[in-house]
Amino acid sequence: MGQFVPVRGLSRRSFLAGCTTGAILMPLQLRSSTRPGVPPQRLERLITGANVCRWFRFPPQSRPEHFTSYISEGEAACMRRIGLRHVRLCVAPSVVLDPREGQLRQEIVGLLEAAIERFHRADLAVVVDIHHEDRQAERDPSWRRALERLWAALAERMRALDPNRTLLEILNEPVFEGHEEEWIQWNLRLAEIIRANAPEHTMITSGPNWGGIGGLRRMRPIGDPNVIYSFHFYEPFPFTHQGATWSSEEVKPLRQVPYPSSPEAVAPLLAELSNHPRSQAMLEWYGRQRWNRDRLRAHFQEAIDWGREHGVPLYCGEFGVYPRYARPEHRLQWFRDFGQILRAHPVGWAVWGWDEGFGLARRFVEGRPVVDGSVAEALGLQPGCE
Repeated sequence: MGQFVPVRGLSRRSFLAGCTTGAILMPLQLRSSTRPGVPPQRLERLITGANVCRWFRFPPQSRPEHFTSYISEGEAACMRRIGLRHVRLCVAPSVVLDPREGQLRQEIVGLLEAAIERFHRADLAVVVDIHHEDRQAERDPSWRRALERLWAALAERMRALDPNRTLLEILNEPVFEGHEEEWIQWNLRLAEIIRANAPEHTMITSGPNWGGIGGLRRMRPIGDPNVIYSFHFYEPFPFTHQGATWSSEEVKPLRQVPYPSSPEAVAPLLAELSNHPRSQAMLEWYGRQRWNRDRLRAHFQEAIDWGREHGVPLYCGEFGVYPRYARPEHRLQWFRDFGQILRAHPVGWAVWGWDEGFGLARRFVEGRPVVDGSVAEALGLQPGCE
């Protein structure tokens, strides 16, 4: 959901160059396993969750205390009291890997472990999500070696943390547009690297094409049964991402896009997009598709059917609606509809996000964390920590 952000002046080129040093990781082939599947207690902890988006993804250089103070013990306890059972902790590769040595930043990883243990003390499980956002690098062999080296070292460190409360997500939203089979094969290699270093931990993986349902349906389950398959749900995209400046050119000019959709509902907005013909065409398409709860449910069912066909557990790792230009009543209706769909299926989920505006949008009032109560209630959570 963003661009590559350098850490302390680190460029992508130096990040990749530094990560190609050291021992070579020999090719591995994932073998069929007789290991048991995902333990039920781990799936239960994924029932309700939220993404922690900025702690280890966008650390400010001006606040060295950020890594120790971003979420306090009290805030973690608040998260549990409103009904969350886990967090998906987004970790940018450049934050935890030292480019000069091609090794983990030991101090930062120690702080990451402390953050995970803080959530554990609040009775929250943690999905450690390697939050890849550098789409330009996906087919760069140096970048791939960097991620392999990162997971070899990080999984070894994560091995010491409770496997019933620490899950490892291989890569956020792989794209590989037009080269989907490359991701499917590389995913096997990354899974084998992680499993060799964290034999008891559950892994989470997703399909290509931004980790959506379409990409999930292109996947083949890997030979390790202790794996959960993730998908993200941002449908309908013209509604959930209207006005998002980091997204596609078509959605950037969109404002006040209605939900549910129909040709009649979008008609008043079309004239305002006369200088943006591609956005106008997208909005016309959106109206004709008549997105509503039934259409959301039908699309969600495609993931459910894939999971049942392959006999594997699923996880909806991201969903939400960008609030800046969406009408509040339409955004709330979307959350109510999607919340009903989630409650009707045995699929764990994590809203995007705890600390970003697509979802719960935590803010502080008189020093206390406060979330969007309407979104919380729509998802079956408590509207506050009291």
